[in-house]
Amino acid sequence: MGVLKEGNYKVDRPYNISNSTRRWLKSLVTGAAVCLLIFALYRKKSGHCMWGRGGHGHGIGSVNWSPASECSPGTECGSVIVPKDYFDPSAGTASVAIAVFKATKSPKKGTVFLNPGGPGGSGTRLATKELANLIGDDWDLLGFDPRGINKTEPQVQCFDSASDFNFFVANTVLQQGFTVTSSSNLSDPAIEAQLVEQSREFLALKKSQAELCAKNMGDELRYMGTATVVRDMDFMAKLFDGEDGKINYWGGSYGSILGAYLVNMLPHRAGFVVIDGIVDPVNWSTEPSHKWPINWLASTEKTYRFYLETCSRAGSDACPLTQYTGEPYEEIEARLEAFFDALAISPLPVPFGFRPGFLTSGAARALLLMYLERPPQWADSALALSQAMAGNGTLLFNKLATPRPPSNPHYDLARLGVTCMDSPPPKTPAEVPTAEDLAAEFMKTMREVSPHFGASVSVGEPDGGCQYWPVQGPERFAGPWNATLEWPMLIVSNTMDPITPIESGIRINSLMPDSTRMIIQDGPGHCSSAIPTLCTMKLIRGYYAGTLPENGTMCGTAYTYFPDPSQKPEPTLATAGLSADDTKLLNSALTVGELLQAIRRA
Repeated sequence: MGVLKEGNYKVDRPYNISNSTRRWLKSLVTGAAVCLLIFALYRKKSGHCMWGRGGHGHGIGSVNWSPASECSPGTECGSVIVPKDYFDPSAGTASVAIAVFKATKSPKKGTVFLNPGGPGGSGTRLATKELANLIGDDWDLLGFDPRGINKTEPQVQCFDSASDFNFFVANTVLQQGFTVTSSSNLSDPAIEAQLVEQSREFLALKKSQAELCAKNMGDELRYMGTATVVRDMDFMAKLFDGEDGKINYWGGSYGSILGAYLVNMLPHRAGFVVIDGIVDPVNWSTEPSHKWPINWLASTEKTYRFYLETCSRAGSDACPLTQYTGEPYEEIEARLEAFFDALAISPLPVPFGFRPGFLTSGAARALLLMYLERPPQWADSALALSQAMAGNGTLLFNKLATPRPPSNPHYDLARLGVTCMDSPPPKTPAEVPTAEDLAAEFMKTMREVSPHFGASVSVGEPDGGCQYWPVQGPERFAGPWNATLEWPMLIVSNTMDPITPIESGIRINSLMPDSTRMIIQDGPGHCSSAIPTLCTMKLIRGYYAGTLPENGTMCGTAYTYFPDPSQKPEPTLATAGLSADDTKLLNSALTVGELLQAIRRA
């Protein structure tokens, strides 16, 4: 596989650009210029896009607007026809689903593209008034479903139905997670042997998934990678904001990967870019996916300790995991560990949950890790875990066993469709990870980073098995990651993010010292939206208004993690004494945080 240089970065490409492709690209640019001229004239007259409204254009650059009844209130929605492969005209076209919340203040500054994370989250759901309150009323917000996801076509549909997918994962290691007999005695060789056995099951299931995808999707899987999504954003930005319009962006979690790719693939095209909850793009693009968690869990143990300490301070009425107010957090931790170790030997029967089943130690640890990402659910987690420790696992098991919400069309392995295009494929048979390799990586992660959760990522972050993936993409970006930007990118990281640690934000900041600014939110949870703060939200809104914060600006958090159920309900976010504008900003941030959680869970 050769390396093709394009601009100031490199991409892995399995072929060279032919003369016919060059002619096609030239004609595409020419055609787009004509369309953009017409588009600009029409917008000047009517203020919105003309293509395909009420019709069904299929040519590249067509925008097919849907009836208002099919869109979320206050938005215009539809789809944009883009080249399926930006390097091969014979591949045909793809349809990218979009939703636009239009600017309510003039003059409009441009369009901000939105991504909620995942990968697999639907961006069309983000085009809302609440997000406009956070970014600014003088921007059009364009949420879109990236390749393979939700209403973008083709979707990743490897299973015939959502119920088939739910049946496939039920009660397997994919759903129950990896179990270790004890996190306090990692020197026991039986632990690694147990992980090897479970890894064999995991690999067999991943191979089955890949073969189903090969049969039902075939070559369509080639176009789901992040580099192709960046090309789509570039294409749509020129379509909606003109040939010279910059690509403005807001994204969280995996959305930080998309943002990092954008500014480093196309630095001259990047405008205002905010990324929140940072995934390390170097790790993402250069390491196979089974080696990602050792990077992701760098802040997990710190978050877990804060969770236990906060529970202790709240007391047993608010947090039933503690026996009394002020109990040493180590004692709460010891009881939880005893519970997990007991489950490792004897799983807990759950006959009356969403469906009958059982709870394993691997599942319970994985669920606790997922709860750590979302502080508003910490009180729920304490109740569910305490009931399970008393013998009733229904609440905890329901979080595991409730199937993904039905969608039409369904999309099942969209996350793998992205990650298996982004992670480097094995170059030799020796690089294909075995069950022993997976187990060794788990042990390394537990010993070096997170003893409690080092083997627990796979339930919430279902990656792996890319060595079986049937295709490679037309373009895979692998750096460099040190682009120079006209306007610095804004990085937002929490000090206690259990899955996208602050270290990843610091790494991008250090690689692009003159082209990034970093905000640090001092608190727990996944992304700053987990616990919205006025400080962070005002800095982000100010950034989109043209004000750069000082690098390393710190924002504190104030939140009631375990409200006392015996007291009159009070807001968990402190809003007393705030102005109407500040209250509106904070409430909008809370709504956006809940929406992001719902999208990532779908």
